[in-house]
Amino acid sequence: MDVCSSIAKLFNHHLGSEFAAYHDKEEVAMVWTIAITRIKLLLQSPWSWLGLIVPVLVLIFLDLSVEKTSDTTKIPVVIVDEDETEYSKLVIERVIKNPAVAVNVRNEEDARNQIETQKAAIGFFIPEGFMESIQKNDEDELVTMWLSSGSISHGLVREIFASEVKRLSSNSYGANTVLKTYGKSEKLDAGEQAKVWKDAWAYSDKHWEPKPLMTVDYKVGVTRESSVEADSSAASIYVPGMLVLLMLFSFLYNSWPIKDRDSGMRSRVPYAAGRFSTYWFGNALGVLLLQLFMLILLIGFGWWREALKLNGATIFGLIGYVLFLNALSLLFAYFVQSNRTWQAITLFVVLCTSLLSGTFFPSDELSSFLQRAAEWTPQYWIVSSLNQETLMIPFIFVGLSIILYVLSTLKAGDNA
Repeated sequence: MDVCSSIAKLFNHHLGSEFAAYHDKEEVAMVWTIAITRIKLLLQSPWSWLGLIVPVLVLIFLDLSVEKTSDTTKIPVVIVDEDETEYSKLVIERVIKNPAVAVNVRNEEDARNQIETQKAAIGFFIPEGFMESIQKNDEDELVTMWLSSGSISHGLVREIFASEVKRLSSNSYGANTVLKTYGKSEKLDAGEQAKVWKDAWAYSDKHWEPKPLMTVDYKVGVTRESSVEADSSAASIYVPGMLVLLMLFSFLYNSWPIKDRDSGMRSRVPYAAGRFSTYWFGNALGVLLLQLFMLILLIGFGWWREALKLNGATIFGLIGYVLFLNALSLLFAYFVQSNRTWQAITLFVVLCTSLLSGTFFPSDELSSFLQRAAEWTPQYWIVSSLNQETLMIPFIFVGLSIILYVLSTLKAGDNA
């Protein structure tokens, strides 16, 4: 009898485990079925597909237009490199990266012709022996500057070029000083001296990043108190536009809880899809998949334009941002009673957070109160994450998303 009882218990336990596993698989399949159905409903017409892709194309067009406009406002500069050494090429490379100038490297004859015909506003002639003079800390008449007759911006460009030359000269001066004080006392051989000099040069050079120890704070106009910082990404609207599109579509696509409530779908969910959480999570997953598809398009464009540095922290940060927007818009949808009200709230939230966050213009131009308010916007946090390449902010996004998903599911389930 005991043997039969043990066999019966074992059979019941095994049968229960098999039933639970089958039930879990069935629930997962139901979630994916609901997600695919939601995607089909959102993209059931050709206009829906255009609504997904056209904004991305518009952003690409605007970004290219802004860049083309900014290129025409750059100061034309021509450089002649007679030295053609590591130092001269490094100076030219760094000057080219400055967003205020458009640089052309020419031979002396072409450069003089461009200056005389005013195709270039300023020219710089780097003579042979440039690198050798810098290493010896001989800066007298190191570079010759040519000016066109109508040039009014030579002061700014001269400072840009001179700062890069001074950077190399300061590094060499520091390396020479270290070698004189340390190298002689340690009686180093030629190979060791070269290594000490190179290490000292590299140590001095790293103090110029991300900013030099001493900078000139240029101001635009005569009445503004806050300076305008030249940044290589200032002319691009790619990142701000991407963040706006992701938030806008997150709110637009997550209007489904309101429509399902008005149609009576939510009241029939327990009879059709089982648990309410399955229905809620399946629809949220469908919207999330569409958002991730748009994110892939935007990231691909940013990679192609070299406007976005792709790495693990950047990708994880943007995915966390999308998760947070999806969860936040779902929670908002619980409190809204009509689709018209939802559209008004969507525009209000997107516009306010985008303007306050400082993604389109520096937040330091706002009042102190608005600056503090900007720090509570999701755009501010994701831009900080992209700039710092940190994983802490994406983890915060993911953690908050889980909390908001659970809260919205519980609240909506109680009132289904």
